[in-house]
Amino acid sequence: MKHVDWQEMLVQGRRRTKIQRIVGIISLAAILGYVFWYFFYASTPEYALNKLQQAFKAKDLATIEKYCDMESITGRAYDDLTRDMFAHDSHLTDETKVMFETFYMKIKPQVVSETNALILDFIPSGQWAVPTGNNILKGRQLGIDYEYLVERSQLRNTEFIKIDSVKKTGSHEAIAKIAVRDTYTGTLFTLHVLMVERDGEWKVCEIKNYRDYLDFLSPIQENGLKNYIQATSDIIEKYNDILDSQQTHFKRLDKSSDGVLTASMRSKMVAYIRSDIIPALEKRQQELDNIPVNDGGQYLATQRKESSRLTAEAWRHFIEALETDSPDEYNMSKSFQKDAMDIDYRIDDVVKNTAISSGKTSTIP
Repeated sequence: MKHVDWQEMLVQGRRRTKIQRIVGIISLAAILGYVFWYFFYASTPEYALNKLQQAFKAKDLATIEKYCDMESITGRAYDDLTRDMFAHDSHLTDETKVMFETFYMKIKPQVVSETNALILDFIPSGQWAVPTGNNILKGRQLGIDYEYLVERSQLRNTEFIKIDSVKKTGSHEAIAKIAVRDTYTGTLFTLHVLMVERDGEWKVCEIKNYRDYLDFLSPIQENGLKNYIQATSDIIEKYNDILDSQQTHFKRLDKSSDGVLTASMRSKMVAYIRSDIIPALEKRQQELDNIPVNDGGQYLATQRKESSRLTAEAWRHFIEALETDSPDEYNMSKSFQKDAMDIDYRIDDVVKNTAISSGKTSTIP
């Protein structure tokens, strides 16, 4: 073999050795990088928060539950929400306030558990479900209006903006500052979120200044709500008189000596519902829709609109029941009427609480 061939083989051998060394260095760097990532960044509260942010976007429930202590977050928020809920109601005695607070503590386990279930249902669908069927939160089965409780929690109208900062406050605790926005008023606020390390994993466990958020936001929303109530007061009062008068007239049409409705009576009732009652409901809603909704008045406006819709549906099913003598249609009418009444009670609560906060009473529904 020629001498030049040995030289070429030596050169190639050196090249292979050099490449192997480079590959080895890269592999070692990758291993060290992974070790650094796993033992340092992956075990930080920042990593847990970023994973949470990605999980909410991807609607990944398993990851959300991994990095969120739902029971702790909701439970502590419930305490903040229900504490002092009646503090500004001068109509209640101290004894009554204590009784209410005790009651809220008794129902806390059921409310917290079912609320967490509704939150987890919301994440993949993007829609807040209304408790239905045998759900203990449906209607006022627990003695509270759960729907209004959720509204007062600001849960549905609080929008995530960004993670401002994360700072360790101890070897196993950290505070994350999260910028959020109230979608009703556009108000910005920074929530202080407590994170705790458990078994090497960081979890969100509590919103430390949640009560401050409620106290800060409530007067801003209430101001807009009061403006909306005042702007719609004439419409509400006018149609209250009209609808009360219509109800009185309808009762006269419904009156029978033997309790049996004749064909003629049914026909007159159907005609009156179609010509007067439903159009009055629709006209009232049209006038309400023409009033600009100020910051904080959105919820009341939505509830009024839903009440009008349900009430009109109740009357339409009642018409069908009168014309066909269908028990199913009678039951449907009663069901829609009950749902509308539940909302009307809620509307009364909203207006009452707004009046209490401003130091005066009101009867505008």
